[in-house]
Amino acid sequence: MFEVPYNFSLSLIRFYAKHSTKISFLFLPPYKDDSINSRTSIETKKKGRCYTPQSREEYEYHLHEIVNAGLRFVVLWQVPGSTISEKTLSYYCGLGTSGFIIANDENAKIVKEYDPKLLVIGSLVQRIYVNMTKRDFRYYDKVILYYPFNRSLNALKQLAYMKDKIVLMPNALCHIDCPSIHHWFPSDDHPFVLERDCWVLRNKEDYVDKCGFISPEHLYLFDNYVGGYKLQGRESSTDLIKYVCGLYFERKSPAELINAMLGDELSLKIQDSMSKMSPDGYYNVNTKRAFAVI
Repeated sequence: MFEVPYNFSLSLIRFYAKHSTKISFLFLPPYKDDSINSRTSIETKKKGRCYTPQSREEYEYHLHEIVNAGLRFVVLWQVPGSTISEKTLSYYCGLGTSGFIIANDENAKIVKEYDPKLLVIGSLVQRIYVNMTKRDFRYYDKVILYYPFNRSLNALKQLAYMKDKIVLMPNALCHIDCPSIHHWFPSDDHPFVLERDCWVLRNKEDYVDKCGFISPEHLYLFDNYVGGYKLQGRESSTDLIKYVCGLYFERKSPAELINAMLGDELSLKIQDSMSKMSPDGYYNVNTKRAFAVI
């Protein structure tokens, strides 16, 4: 099952409704006045496609349409240092949310104590990787593992005790060791500048070996060891979201998929790297490292 992005395009709701049997839920940001939407503060400057409803009435209309289509949604609550309030929980539960993607353990506990039936998903911004076997995940239904596990298949096999909680982000193109935490939380003093901060562009040779991308046709290698997949891309155009989701739903992987996300040069390098190894080998290049820290 897939967690899929919503970019406030009604045509995307219709597309997802046709594929509802493959979708766990849609994820979307809170209303702009309630908390940050990291994508709005970053990609809009470059791509201009991360739309944010400009009124609560408009925002709530989209959520009602999702529910009316028989789909579920969860709300991203991505500020690690913030505390989610009962008023906030009441508001979004009133709109039909199935849960929240949470950036810290305190909020996970708050949500579960408010309503144990709500889904609580550990956000990627927590970078769950180092010392994860010592973490207390009792308040989480799902946890999104950080990118090293996309290339650490044998390490995933050692986490069978939490298989149902594990979520991977297979269309992650980020460099596993990218230091740009301000990518997620930029500030006026330290904005994210793609050309300066993105390791995809700055370290093209090294990037190929540390890219977290999992090809749709190779998901079968991970199916027995994870509880689901999250497809990123709510900053993308509606057509691109449909295209990428469709390929993952059908588990097809034409070269055009990587081209669409990376461009020709990096796409060719990744395809060349994949061709030189068996799938099992390619998705285990970080296993020793993962064993050392989990």
